Amino acid sequence: MKIINVSFECEYDKKKYVLECEEKFHKYLIDISARVQESGADIILLSGPTCSGKTTLANKIIDDYTENGKDVKVVSIDDFFNDREGIRVVKENEKIDYDSVDALDFECLEKCVYDLETKREFSVPRYDFLTQKRVGYETFKMNENTVVIFEGIQAVYPEIYGLFSNYDHIGIFTNVDNDVMVNGVHFSRDDIRLSRRIVRDRKFRGATADFSLYLWESVRENEDKNIYPNKNICKIQMDSFLDYELFVIKKYIIEVLKDVLPESKYYGKATELRNKFLSLPEISFDYVPADSLYTEFLGKK
Repeated sequence: MKIINVSFECEYDKKKYVLECEEKFHKYLIDISARVQESGADIILLSGPTCSGKTTLANKIIDDYTENGKDVKVVSIDDFFNDREGIRVVKENEKIDYDSVDALDFECLEKCVYDLETKREFSVPRYDFLTQKRVGYETFKMNENTVVIFEGIQAVYPEIYGLFSNYDHIGIFTNVDNDVMVNGVHFSRDDIRLSRRIVRDRKFRGATADFSLYLWESVRENEDKNIYPNKNICKIQMDSFLDYELFVIKKYIIEVLKDVLPESKYYGKATELRNKFLSLPEISFDYVPADSLYTEFLGKK
């Protein structure tokens, strides 16, 4: 468990603390990116559970590879989702399964990987989450300097990871690795990612906290079944927790959680989480750098 005990006498102390944490994390990202490049792999499989910082890590790798003259292509495995009508329902009249391999057009993904190897050209579908349908394709051409990043929680699924066995590839797994005790208040790893997700879903998808908590049940079920058991297939593991983050997200998570009413099935969890945050000091998002990992969840400034 990670222990954090901090107090702030003024706004300057808060700003300084954020920048110190960011500097430390930035050096950590540089090290991760360097290890990826040193591997010499031309296929990168980037995975991790929901709200684990995959996008930020991918962007850092892209920037560093580009600076070194590489041509980087990014493939989101989510774009291989079947149209809604073709996705298996997990519980009758309830949830649509977006987590298992059955949710993907596996034949399309398999062809994409085969064409990448044999033709050095491959087509990637584009999926519209609003209509929940495929809306077209984009074709990529490979050259000797091309590196391809396949990004998504599904990258560690054995069926998918195995597609790349003939390639010089490397797997990266990012997550919140530890529970945290902040000024005597315990936050589990799940609490941290759930808070990120609730705020992100409201910010970018207009979702209520009730809906995010509803989805969280199946999300965690899939993580325990399909993601965590396979994470060690990845050579590189990254912890995405930022020491200041709970102080920054406090304002936003409390605001969203207050809409969970007593009659809600999730009122107990929402109240428990909200009370934890109420006990913490608050730090303004204004102090967070524009290129921080945390903009994944709170948006660009």
